[in-house]
Amino acid sequence: MLPKTASYYFCKPDIPRGLDAEALAIQANKAGLNGNVFKSVNEALKAAKKSASKDDLVFVGGSTFVVAEVV
Repeated sequence: MLPKTASYYFCKPDIPRGLDAEALAIQANKAGLNGNVFKSVNEALKAAKKSASKDDLVFVGGSTFVVAEVV
């Protein structure tokens, strides 16, 4: 369902029960999705914005907790 050609930025929300970013990246890799692991949502967002071109779209998704750290 997710595009295999996209760049993914794996991170863990700042909550105790959040899925470890490394574990998420491993599962995503098994599904053919590749990206980098970041220590925080903020670090992942900064990296995504930095590597995005003018016409790119940076989509923040996952759990409500991840999105809440951005908005």
